[in-house]
Amino acid sequence: MTIVLAGCVTAPTPPEPDVQTDQAVLEASFSEAVQAMEQGDLAEARTRFEQLAMDYPDKAGPMANLGIIAFREGDSDSARQWFDRALAVNPEHVQALNHLGVIARNVGEFDEAERYYRAALAADQDYAPAILNLAFLLDIYLGNPADAIELYERYQSAASEPHPRLEDWIFDAKNRI
Repeated sequence: MTIVLAGCVTAPTPPEPDVQTDQAVLEASFSEAVQAMEQGDLAEARTRFEQLAMDYPDKAGPMANLGIIAFREGDSDSARQWFDRALAVNPEHVQALNHLGVIARNVGEFDEAERYYRAALAADQDYAPAILNLAFLLDIYLGNPADAIELYERYQSAASEPHPRLEDWIFDAKNRI
C-alpha cells in the first residue's frame, strides 16, 4: 500500500526585524565608536566604524567618520574616498561636504573647495565650520575680503563658541577692502 501525502513545504517565515532594537544597537555602537574617536583611540574607532559601515551600508555617518579619521591621519586619498561614499548615501552630509572642501583647498583646487562649502551651506545654512571655511577661502585664497566679512559675521552668529581671533579677522578684512 502506498500512501501519498500532498502538501506544500515552505520555509518558516523569518521574524520581522525589530526596528527599534536595531536602531538602539546602531546608536549604541555608533556612540561607542565616537567615544573612542574623541578619546584619541583612532584604531579602535576605525574598527568600530568599519564594522558599522559594513552592517549599515545605508548610513552615511560611519563612512563620514572613517573619512574624518583618515583626514586626521593625513591620508587625504582615503578620506576623500570615504567622504564620497558618505555622499553617495546622503548627498547633503554637511561634514563630508565640508571636509571635501578642506581637502580641495589644501591642494589648491579653490573652485572645487568653494563648491563643496556652498553645497554644505545649501544643506545647512547655519553649519558653522563651512561658513568659516568659505570665509577663509574667499578672504585669504581668493582675495575677496568683502564677501568674507559677511561670512565671518554670519559665523559669529552661528557658532556656539566663535573663534577668539574672529574680531581680528573681521578687522583685517575690512582694512583690506
